[in-house]
Amino acid sequence: MSYSKTRTDFQVAVAKWLAGRKLSTQMRVGRILGRLFYYLPNKRKTIARINIGICFPHISQQQAKRLLKQNLLSTGQGLSELMAAFWGEDKQLADKFEIVGVANLANVLQSGHGCLLLSCHTTSLEWGTRGLNHHLKQLNLPVGHMLARQHNNKLLENHLQQARLSFAEKLIDKKNIRSLLNSIQSGHPVYYAPDQNFSYQVSFADFFGRPAATTIATHKFAQKGVKVIPWFCFRTGPCQWRVEIMPAMDQLAVLNEATASAQINQLFEEQIKQHPEQYLWVHRRFKNQPDGYENPYQ
Repeated sequence: MSYSKTRTDFQVAVAKWLAGRKLSTQMRVGRILGRLFYYLPNKRKTIARINIGICFPHISQQQAKRLLKQNLLSTGQGLSELMAAFWGEDKQLADKFEIVGVANLANVLQSGHGCLLLSCHTTSLEWGTRGLNHHLKQLNLPVGHMLARQHNNKLLENHLQQARLSFAEKLIDKKNIRSLLNSIQSGHPVYYAPDQNFSYQVSFADFFGRPAATTIATHKFAQKGVKVIPWFCFRTGPCQWRVEIMPAMDQLAVLNEATASAQINQLFEEQIKQHPEQYLWVHRRFKNQPDGYENPYQ
């Protein structure tokens, strides 16, 4: 047995053990992890500081420092939520989610059509995915399938695939367009979060006033007749979350590429500004830049 496998299996065993504790205990552990992220030097903290400086240039240094700390605490809680999503029991979901606007999705699914469930990377994204799928199952509606980027650690990826399949039924590689469309044509929603940095098939659209490489795939799907329904999940209390499902973005199909990308990024901005500490600022969102702009992380 290799050291890598032993280490990975041990890490997963610890995560499963933690996911079996009370949700309040898991969230406390997450906040402890977040404090470590904040007080110990690490590259993710540096990336988050740079992103906050770019996206909130008008706040004071003290406010930026406070937002950075809140964000890293939220990121730590997000890791606990991730483990709960993967390995927690369904009973942990009871009464934890306020789900608003479910009719916007139910009406589409009841007609036999699937859709793209459009969101951005909040720190509660995966936990919200499980919470929404649990609710859809209770309504006897098709659960959402997941686009999932494979982890570089293939041993860990095996564990993650098994965990996600327990609540999402089907995983789709982010480049497998045919599989994604098959899921939609079979009447399933597909969770889709295109707010991270892309290096191919992009247009540059402003995100908090800075050009960001934005995939044009969302616009292309809309032009194919795929309904795009935004949804967002934010933490609203120590062990409470709110999922909001918004009306379909039916106008995307008739917009040009640049305008569609700008509208999607604007939607994400509006949601993030409500809970700025809960966005994944530790991601290098502005890594690829158009001519005249430098990579801010170098």
